[in-house]
Amino acid sequence: MVESATGDADKFNEDHTLNYAKPLYHTPKRSFIAEPLPASNKALKISSNPEFAGAFAGSGGDAAAVENFAVSKVWIEPGCIVCDACEAIFPEVFEVTDDSCIIRPGAPLDNGILVEEAAEACPVEVIKFTKA
Repeated sequence: MVESATGDADKFNEDHTLNYAKPLYHTPKRSFIAEPLPASNKALKISSNPEFAGAFAGSGGDAAAVENFAVSKVWIEPGCIVCDACEAIFPEVFEVTDDSCIIRPGAPLDNGILVEEAAEACPVEVIKFTKA
């Protein structure tokens, strides 16, 4: 292929010089912040607009702190896929074995928030509990 080449780099550059008379296309500036509406001059209330950042702060915004609670019973229904999510969140209560998950004997059930978090993290929703 190299042997069949007939030109050189200088010849190529002469044949393909930049045409400065050709107009350049300018890409318009894009932003995720919506411009104010023309008729009313009101801005859209969206989370990416810094004007309203406080209204969307931390997805909880002004949510009140959740009080911890005790749990009277925790159990796992059939269907566990052994993903280790519950044990990663609350290893004092959940123990994942080769084929299932068990509740540790004598597990501390005074931290209901972590038990609830483990139940919500379960992809097959087999962790159940009752509040004390």
